[in-house]
Amino acid sequence: MTLANDPTDLETPAAPTERRARPRRRRGRLVDQPRAPLELTLTGMAHGGYALGHAPDGRVVFVSYGIPGERVIAEVTGEAPNYLQATVVRILEASPHRVEPRCGYFGRCGGCQLQHIEYDEQLRLKTAIVDEQLRRIGRFDDPPVLDMIGMDDPWGYRNHMRFTVRRDGDVGFMERGTHRFLRIAHCDIALAAVNESLSLMQGRTFGTRQASIRVGERTGDVLVQPALQWRPGPRRRLRSGQRAYTEELLGKTYRVSASAFFQVNTRQAERLVELALERLLELNPSVVVDAYSGVGTFAAQLASSVPRVVTIEAQAAADDDAAVNLAGFDNVTRLVGSVEALLPGLEPSPDAVVIDPPRAGVERAVIDAIIASKTTRLVYVSCEPSTLARDLRLLVDGGFALREVQPVDMFPHTQHIECVSTLDRVRSAPSATT
Repeated sequence: MTLANDPTDLETPAAPTERRARPRRRRGRLVDQPRAPLELTLTGMAHGGYALGHAPDGRVVFVSYGIPGERVIAEVTGEAPNYLQATVVRILEASPHRVEPRCGYFGRCGGCQLQHIEYDEQLRLKTAIVDEQLRRIGRFDDPPVLDMIGMDDPWGYRNHMRFTVRRDGDVGFMERGTHRFLRIAHCDIALAAVNESLSLMQGRTFGTRQASIRVGERTGDVLVQPALQWRPGPRRRLRSGQRAYTEELLGKTYRVSASAFFQVNTRQAERLVELALERLLELNPSVVVDAYSGVGTFAAQLASSVPRVVTIEAQAAADDDAAVNLAGFDNVTRLVGSVEALLPGLEPSPDAVVIDPPRAGVERAVIDAIIASKTTRLVYVSCEPSTLARDLRLLVDGGFALREVQPVDMFPHTQHIECVSTLDRVRSAPSATT
């Protein structure tokens, strides 16, 4: 991703209120003389949750809390040679899609970036961002991007939260772009059980600087790490220090260790898994590789429909969970190690592969191994559109056709975007697939 489209090395601004800019640290230096506010017409939306405008000198401006089509006054909060970063401090002409944020912490807490935009418009803008990333980074002329699958109720979905804990026992987050602590009483995007656990912790624990709460939405299991120390008092104490919890997806129960990854939105995870399985099983594969397999999320769903499933996972804790979650399936082979080391030369060669890599995307060795294999279908699950676009281009250049990209809104009201992409091997020249 080019610098002008990824201003993540800058601190993001704090609250969208009209105020005088304070000195901030940018790229290791303080900006002591704030620039005059800019009047901007916002023309688009960029990856990261920023609206786009242009400064009088022609530089792109990435604007927090704006919406395309608005005319705003924005305070400059960061500067680079080819772009500026700013935050809305006054709205001159509002978008019809602007709504009052539900959460009173919005703009101070950095967890959500899009609560000021009505939900259907969030979905449309996120879909457009995927399309733009595939065109610009992936060099696809007409990417097959479908409309994003949203949630029926985009609130109270998050099953995993990490909090900062102060010495006095207050629990919360660090304010966006600062080192200031923000005490949190309730998070509107978290499950009710997460907020209940937060309430039991608030002002009562000590001896730790961070705490993580994970909840099984379907099972009711709660995991709190680390083991907490409690101040004296009559209130009920929250059980903590569990090593694992359980969650259920599509009728199958998964053990998830404290350090293992699991999707933070159970309801949308089920939609995502259903979509991936549907695409994998369309070709009646004999051997499927579940790469970056984690706790065995896809493998457990595939095992009853595919003669042989091979999982590849590097994290030992996740593989320990997978050993439990896949114990009842004799047709599943678990391999522990990096995908780039184990996938090349795997025998028998898979005829379908599902990959769900971390945000950094897929190592080139993995892409080369997929291209060299007999795989006829690849399902690529991604949480980062920019690295997805990069990897899809390499796969298409290697002989695959991109059939569809289905965005799934795993993270309503935030900048984050999940996609399920389907690719098939073709014999035509790579240029014919773009």
